[in-house]
Amino acid sequence: MRNLTIFCLAASMLVRVIETSPNTHAATSDYKIQAEDVIKINVFGEPELTMETRVPGSGAITYWLLGSIEVGGKTTKEVEHKIRELLAKDYLVNPQVSINILVYKEKTFSIMGEVKRPGAYPLPAEQPIDITEAIARAGGLTPNARKGRIELYRDGKKSKHDLDDLLKNKSDPKKRILVKLGDVIRVPERWY
Repeated sequence: MRNLTIFCLAASMLVRVIETSPNTHAATSDYKIQAEDVIKINVFGEPELTMETRVPGSGAITYWLLGSIEVGGKTTKEVEHKIRELLAKDYLVNPQVSINILVYKEKTFSIMGEVKRPGAYPLPAEQPIDITEAIARAGGLTPNARKGRIELYRDGKKSKHDLDDLLKNKSDPKKRILVKLGDVIRVPERWY
C-alpha cells in the first residue's frame, strides 16, 4: 500500500512538471518559430538526423539531406509536417518527426521612472500582460509616482494613461492595453 501511495505521488508530480514545461506548452500552442529561437529536430530511430540549431534572421535552416527549409513564421506542427513530407518523399518510410523549441528568443519591454525596479523585462510569450502587470513586475510604484500620467512609448508615438483607468478597464479586452515588444513605459515623478 505504501509503495502504491509513493507511486501515485510521483506520477502526479511528473504530470505537473510535464504540464508546466515550456516545450509542452509550445507544442500545443500556435506559437510561430522566429529568428533566434533554438529548435531541436528529432527523427525517431534516426539519430544521425537529430539536429539542434538556432534559427537565423532569414528564417531558413539548413537540414542534412534536405537543404534549406523555411521554419520562421511556422508552428512546430507545420515544420514537423514539412520535414516528414520531404523525408518520406526520397529517404524514409513513414518518418516520425518531432520539433521542440529549446530556447525562445527573448522579447523585452522597458519600464522606467518612478517604479521600484526600473529596467528591461522579458515579455512572456505564453501570456500577454498589460501596463498594470508590467508595473507590478517592476515592483510597483514609488511614493513619488504620478499615477495619473503613465506614459507609453510605442512605435515612435507617446500616449498617456491614468493608472485608475487602466485598472478599471482591465476586464474589458477592447480597452485593455497590452504590452508589446519594444514598448517603453515611463512613470513620471509627481509634483508637490
